[in-house]
Amino acid sequence: MFRFLIIALFSPLMAVAATSWTNVEPFHQWSLDKAVKVLNDSPWARQETFTRVIRGVGSGVSGEKEIYSTFYVRFLSARPIREAYARVQQIRHGYSTMFPEKRRQFEKAQSARLDLDVTNLIVLSVSFRSNDPNEESSVRRFFQSQTVETMKTKAFLSTASCPQVEIVAYFPPKEESVGAKFVFPREFDGLPVITKECSNVSLELLDVPGTDSRLRATFDVESMIVDGRIII
Repeated sequence: MFRFLIIALFSPLMAVAATSWTNVEPFHQWSLDKAVKVLNDSPWARQETFTRVIRGVGSGVSGEKEIYSTFYVRFLSARPIREAYARVQQIRHGYSTMFPEKRRQFEKAQSARLDLDVTNLIVLSVSFRSNDPNEESSVRRFFQSQTVETMKTKAFLSTASCPQVEIVAYFPPKEESVGAKFVFPREFDGLPVITKECSNVSLELLDVPGTDSRLRATFDVESMIVDGRIII
């Protein structure tokens, strides 16, 4: 079951019913399909894939000639993303069949992530998958070796009004499914970094292995507005 959940998180999604981001269905009632859709195919999630071809007969890794590198970028500060992660964990651990006391303990353990205080912060996560194990190892080592100081020259959040906002904190990956975490301020020079007037917002990472020297994930701001409020 655990292997199935990991594959679901990092594989292209099968067709699922269209999701309304304004519904009020509690996340603990979500199906696995819906949780994965929020993580991989929602206003708060982007996938950026880079490919390269290894030429020559018998070349490549495990018989592959085309190497793909996919970065999964998500707004971790957006509650729908945190709820989706929580729901995947619930399904993985058999939440629906837990006895009441066990369920309360499990919910308490999850609350630290769900109730993350992001009042003044914007948090994005970046995880990575490749069909080349060496590529995965290289990118993993890169993110593990970085610090907030080294990332200040490589990681930026940008809108038309606030280009290249620097990070205020960085956390190397601890969980493969979540990845590295990049923390930005919600305000810059006294003004909100992201407003309803912004057409889009982009996370830009420079000099990352597995890319063409730059990773840029762009999100449409309007699609992140739910019930008149920007959910970030």
